[in-house]
Amino acid sequence: MASHDGAGARRQADFVRGPALAVAGGGLRGSAVPTGITSGLLAAAHGMRPSEGPPTLQGTGIYARFASVASVSGGSWFCASLIYSEGFVQLVEDMAASPADAERLFQSRWTTPWLATTDVDSPCVKLFAWLAKQSGAAWLSQDILSIGYLWKTGKTWTNFTLNMFQSTAGIDMSTVLGSPPRPWAKGKAWLIGHVLTTPSLQDKHHVELCEQAMPQRSITQYVSGSPGLSVFTPAIYSFVLGSDDAQAPVPYVAACALPPASLWHYEGTVQSVSRWCCGGAEERYASKAPTNCFSNVERGARDLPVVSCAAASSAAAGVQTILNARHALSVDTAGGDFAVWQGSGPAGESFERAANQVRRANAPGGVDQAALDGLAGGAVRAAIDGGNADPIGIASAVRAGAREVVAYLNTNASDTPTDLSVLFTGGSAPFAPKAHPIFSDTADDMMTKYAKFPKIKKCPGASFLKAISVGTLVVTTVDNDLWGIPGHIVVTLHLIGVASSVTMGGTEDLHDYGTLVREVAQAFAAPNNADLVRGTVMPWFLGDPTPASEAPTDAPGSHSASEAETERASDA
Repeated sequence: MASHDGAGARRQADFVRGPALAVAGGGLRGSAVPTGITSGLLAAAHGMRPSEGPPTLQGTGIYARFASVASVSGGSWFCASLIYSEGFVQLVEDMAASPADAERLFQSRWTTPWLATTDVDSPCVKLFAWLAKQSGAAWLSQDILSIGYLWKTGKTWTNFTLNMFQSTAGIDMSTVLGSPPRPWAKGKAWLIGHVLTTPSLQDKHHVELCEQAMPQRSITQYVSGSPGLSVFTPAIYSFVLGSDDAQAPVPYVAACALPPASLWHYEGTVQSVSRWCCGGAEERYASKAPTNCFSNVERGARDLPVVSCAAASSAAAGVQTILNARHALSVDTAGGDFAVWQGSGPAGESFERAANQVRRANAPGGVDQAALDGLAGGAVRAAIDGGNADPIGIASAVRAGAREVVAYLNTNASDTPTDLSVLFTGGSAPFAPKAHPIFSDTADDMMTKYAKFPKIKKCPGASFLKAISVGTLVVTTVDNDLWGIPGHIVVTLHLIGVASSVTMGGTEDLHDYGTLVREVAQAFAAPNNADLVRGTVMPWFLGDPTPASEAPTDAPGSHSASEAETERASDA
C-alpha cells in the first residue's frame, strides 16, 4: 500500500498496488450476477482439484490474488455480504457444491427471509415507481425500482439497506468497515464507489436539503470556487479489511476535483403565510463551509458503518429527489429521505449526525440561521449512487492503483455493455459528464471487440440467462482531473459480462433472481464449458500457469500489451 500523506498532490494513482476485482452496480441484478459467478467459479475451481475437499473461498483461493475489491451500487450489496457475513459465504459455498440446487438454496436462505420483511403495497413503493418514470436513464430508473419489494421499515434509503442486510446477511449498524472480515477478504482494500452532489451555479442545479410547503420553506446547497466542477464528484470509502490501521488507503476524493478554495454554500428561504396568500415578507438565510473536510472518513475509515457506506453507494433515487425541487417536495412531505447524508465529526457518527440535522431542518420552524450555521458547521453533504460517475467500479480500482482489473458486468438481454462505455471516449454520458472518459480508447472500438468475445454456453432450459461473454481488453488511460487519474497508463481489463432478461428490480418477481443465480453458476460449472472456463477465465483468478513466451497471441477478443501498443502507434 502506498501512503497518501501527499494526498494534496494533483494526481497519484498507486495507493493500492496489485490486481483488482470490480463488481458493477445494477440493483438486485447487480447483486445476483456476482453471486452466481462466484458460486460457479468455486465449482469450476473445485472441479480442477476435486481432492481438496468441498469448494470454499479460502480453500480454492479464487479471490486470493486481488489486492482490492471495487464495488458500486448493487455490487456493494453483494460485496458487503461476502466480506462480513458468515451465513452468506456459506450459502455461496453450498451453491458451489451443488449448482443444480442453487436456486432452491438461494430462495430459502436469501429470498424468503427478505420477503418476510417487505411491503409491496407501501405508498413509498408507488412513490419510487413514479420517480423512476421521471428519470431519463434506463439503468437508473430500474435501479430506483429495485426497492419495490422491501420498503417496510422506515422511509430512508439507509433503513432500506439496513433492512435488506439484516434479513439476508445478519449485518446491522454495529458492523463497521473495521469489523472482522471473512478469512478470504483479510488484507484486501475494499473500495466503495459513490458520488458527492457538488453542483455549481453554472450547472443550474442545487441540492435540495429541505423543501416544504405552507408555509413554503427550503434549504439548498451548491459549490463555488471550482469552475471545473462536475454536478457529481466521484468519491471512495476505502479500508484495508482486517487491518489494525484506522486510516483509509485511498484519499476520499481526488485533490484536483475539489480544490481547497471551493466552498459549500447553504441558502435558506422562508415565505411567511401572509406572503403565501397576500404578498407578505420572505426571510433569507445563508452560510458556507470549506469543501475539503474529509479527514474524518479518511482517518476514521475503520469506524464507518457498512450499512451507511453501502447505502450511499446504491442511493439511486437520490439523483431525482435532491436535484429536483418538485420531487424533493413530494419526498420531504412524506417524511422520506432517499439520499445518504454525511458530515464532519467522528467517522462512526458522521452519517447519523448529518441525517438528524437534515431532519430537524425539515421540521416545522426548522429553517433559520441557526439551522444553516449548523449544516455548514457540520459540512453536511449528500452522497448518492456511484453509478452516476462509474457504473462498474473500474474507475475506482484504476484510481486506487490497479493496472489489471477483473470486472463483473451485468447487462440486459442484448448483451451490450452500455454502462462500460461510460468509461471510454465517446461513450454513453453519465449524470456526471465530466467524470468520463478515463480511457482514451473509443467506446465504438470497445463495443466491436466485446461483441467478438467468446461465450460461455448457457445450460439447456435456461429461462433468464441469455449470454456470458468473457474476454480481455488492453486500454490506456487519459488525463482525468475529476478522478485524479493520470494519462498514458496501460490497464488490462478481464471482463465477464452476464446478459439476462431480468431487470434491476421493481416489477421483477424476487424469485427470478434465484433462478438467475442458478443458471449462471451452472454455466460456469458445466463440463461443456470447461475448456473456456479453465483455459481463459480461471487464469485471471488463479494465475496463468503458461509462460508468457508460450501464451497464445491470437485468442479471440484479447490483445497482449505489446499488440495494444502497436495498435495505438498505428492509429496515431
